[in-house]
Amino acid sequence: MAPASYNYNVIRPNFTIMKLPIISTAAVTLTALASTVQADLKLASVDVNLVYTKYYKRFETEEHLRTAMTEIRTEVEKRQAEISKLMQEFETMRAQHDPSRSDKENAELRKKLEAKRAEILAKQEELKQYVDTRQKAFQELYSRDIQILFADVQKCIKDEAARAGYDLVIDSSAINGATRTKVFPHVNVSYDITPQMIQKINADAPAGFDADAELRKAGINLPQQ
Repeated sequence: MAPASYNYNVIRPNFTIMKLPIISTAAVTLTALASTVQADLKLASVDVNLVYTKYYKRFETEEHLRTAMTEIRTEVEKRQAEISKLMQEFETMRAQHDPSRSDKENAELRKKLEAKRAEILAKQEELKQYVDTRQKAFQELYSRDIQILFADVQKCIKDEAARAGYDLVIDSSAINGATRTKVFPHVNVSYDITPQMIQKINADAPAGFDADAELRKAGINLPQQ
């Protein structure tokens, strides 16, 4: 009996520069916000999703992740090719079976077929274990790197709030998880400090870095603000 043909899909990363993650930030309710405004607090708003999107380290991180994924994909394809070659050898050997040959010759052939079949099954199991292990490691790497990026964005906003004396900074990109609608349907543009935050978080970017150019290169068209 021929070994089953396995077709392992190459791991596809959850990350992609083509699809920006939806940021769901815990925010105060509109009712609570209305009550705080009465206290003459100093307010600001920032599109956290946009700051993250244009953060120069995001592009570096995603390039690093793409490289890691390419290495995994290359190794998987290499192992799949080895298995395909072994299966072709198995079929070639099986075609040599001939009832007219002696029992001894056919017995030797069956023995070789069983050995080849065992080799194929072992290679298939090794591939499965490799995919499972690398998938888990990649997801951990992805989660860690994305958390670092968001921590940078959070710190940048908090530092600016402390410097400018803002009592409350709301995330204008916050989405209601249940309805998929914006938590804050309207925020006066005079409160918006998003451009300043993008400039600040990219203060250490490599010379010539242009977030909009990088996004265009990736085929990403951001909605008009």
